[in-house]
Amino acid sequence: MEEICKASVLCALRQKFQQEIKDAAYTSEVLQGGTVGDVVRLTGHAKTESNTLPFSIAVKTQRKWERHGDLDCWRREYEIYRQGLPQQLLQTIMLPRCYLLEEDEGATRIYMELIEGKTGNTQLHADELALAARKLGALQADFHLHGRKDCAYLRSFPAVHSSFDLWFGRMKPLLQNPIDGFPEKMRQILNRFGETASERLRSFDSLPVTLCQGDVHHDNLILCDSTQEAEVYLIDWDSAGYGYMGEDAVDVLMEAFVYSDRDVSLFPIFRKKILNGYCEGAQNEGFPFALHDGIFRDLAALSWGFRVADLYLYYQDEPSKKRCIQILQAILEEEPS
Repeated sequence: MEEICKASVLCALRQKFQQEIKDAAYTSEVLQGGTVGDVVRLTGHAKTESNTLPFSIAVKTQRKWERHGDLDCWRREYEIYRQGLPQQLLQTIMLPRCYLLEEDEGATRIYMELIEGKTGNTQLHADELALAARKLGALQADFHLHGRKDCAYLRSFPAVHSSFDLWFGRMKPLLQNPIDGFPEKMRQILNRFGETASERLRSFDSLPVTLCQGDVHHDNLILCDSTQEAEVYLIDWDSAGYGYMGEDAVDVLMEAFVYSDRDVSLFPIFRKKILNGYCEGAQNEGFPFALHDGIFRDLAALSWGFRVADLYLYYQDEPSKKRCIQILQAILEEEPS
């Protein structure tokens, strides 16, 4: 973890409290650390001319790295705040407030509001995810109708294209021959999706284009209690870009099962609540969007099918392998409930 400059902390606190801050005492705690970035919580007391104010803020450092097909992702969230995009979005889904931006050689740093609430697969279930999907559908419908489509700092291509390219590229040679324990019927279905991918990807061009967050991992969704309906925050926008209405909704659903131990028999219930919620949110903003079964199946298959097959090969234990097969069956074989 890089040392955080105290002068920068004071500058961020002045923005947070909208008054002069003379000094601050605080401790730091790493919330997320890795080779390409860190998120640190600063907790302490800020000193003004006349009193002391308690505070907690987050400092996110992002170092330069390259995502598959998206070389500028590492500085995208910095640009989103610098260009004022959060203030241009319908406030059904919120981004943490930014207090200070810094840029060094090969790194960006964002001092931002610390959001705490219900998050992750152990706390967010069908009803919470349906609420988040409804608010996301409203935001994306509004952006489709009124948002700018020429922001150079956003990813210019739909995420389903890069996801398919990455995961099919990894699995294509492995799917050419039978895989030990992997159902032959499923292998053939995936190969058919691979063979027809170009046509299916072109068919998505009929979908409305909007702003997609591109990484709706459930640790990035935070629901905060309020006096009425919970406020929904969505963090980590380094994958954000122009994509199709419904892409993020499919991700909300798939994340509920691919990266959890949730019973896959619940998939039809989650699917109905999340996708219906998303479409309801869009329709409430005056945009009559519907995510039909065929489009859902194609989006899920091309963006997630080969990824789940790759996980099947990665896992060593039989329960995890069996779970991968069940998820593939849920999106590729079973009829919707």
